[in-house]
Amino acid sequence: MLVVVTNIPTPYRTSFFNVLEEELVQFDESLHVIYCAKTEPGRFWKFNAEQNKYSYTFLKGFHPEFKGFYPHINFGLISCLKKLKPDSILLAGSWNAPATINVLLNRHNFSCPILFWSEGHIDAQISSNRYVDLFRRKTLNNIKYFVVPNLKSKEYIHHYNNDAIIGFLPNTVDEEFFSLSSNDSKINSRNKKNLPLDKTIIVLVSSLDRRKGVLEFYNAFKKSNFKNLYTVQIGSGEFFDILKEKITADNFSDSYTLTGQLEAQEVKEYLIAADVFALPTKSDPNPLSAIEAAFLKKSLLISSKAGNAKDLILESENGWIINEIVEDDLIANINKIAMTETSKLEEMGKKSFEIVSASFTRKKAAQNLITFIKSLKK
Repeated sequence: MLVVVTNIPTPYRTSFFNVLEEELVQFDESLHVIYCAKTEPGRFWKFNAEQNKYSYTFLKGFHPEFKGFYPHINFGLISCLKKLKPDSILLAGSWNAPATINVLLNRHNFSCPILFWSEGHIDAQISSNRYVDLFRRKTLNNIKYFVVPNLKSKEYIHHYNNDAIIGFLPNTVDEEFFSLSSNDSKINSRNKKNLPLDKTIIVLVSSLDRRKGVLEFYNAFKKSNFKNLYTVQIGSGEFFDILKEKITADNFSDSYTLTGQLEAQEVKEYLIAADVFALPTKSDPNPLSAIEAAFLKKSLLISSKAGNAKDLILESENGWIINEIVEDDLIANINKIAMTETSKLEEMGKKSFEIVSASFTRKKAAQNLITFIKSLKK
């Protein structure tokens, strides 16, 4: 039995767990997921028990909050693991999560491989100082096996642990939902959303906060060669009202639209209508929205600070990587979009689809994980 220990259920993880269970059954094995909590502040996902094909446990505990950090204190974790008698354990939380530390301190109770699923990378570190870095290094050096979603995460682990044995496990999306069907049409989607038919449309999907670079993108867009461009910003957050006021003050509503927070079907509709997906993030371990856009055959404009930028983009073949979230770089890349023919953008979108289809489907991710774990037991 493979046991995954993670903080809370999320749609992209639970969907992956379903596929992972299906793949494990073929080897007469199974999956059990231990959740430390049902949810966290700012998370709006609903957990539907009937949609989960794998077995799982919600641990009891208490869940304090420290400036955006939500440590889940669960005293029954080790006893739960002992009862399950896993063949391997996959820790899928942060390196400093109580559950991670608890399992590592009690590793003598388990004779199976213990893996850590790490999404971190240098550009995504929320806080770091001499003491935090020392604790991080000590923790990561006490783990032998890792799985990571992208190249930047692999570099990050080797920075702290030269001897780490690392496998590739990308976070996955619902590729069936985020794929084009014969009924999907860019023109129809634009008509539904009252979007212009004669412009190149850029869609951003993110929270509207400092970390996502949304104000910088807007200011750069104003100064770029945007006459044939139109931007749709999806999401909510602290900068929503600020952006709304700026658009009104600049008389820019004919070129820039804010939608607020939307359900998945609405997000998909806007992405179908788009020519380009953009993510000018300043820090993001492994953004899923870019993967979703790639499955919908969109060309990509992604910040180098996104962990999977180099995994998703072959420069100029299916998109562009923004080196820094500064005005000059943003304007230069927005102008590249403005100067690219729609037909070329469509070709680039097809390349995006080829890239994610090769490595980012849930089935392939599950198979890769199983193969990696089996290799550790030889």
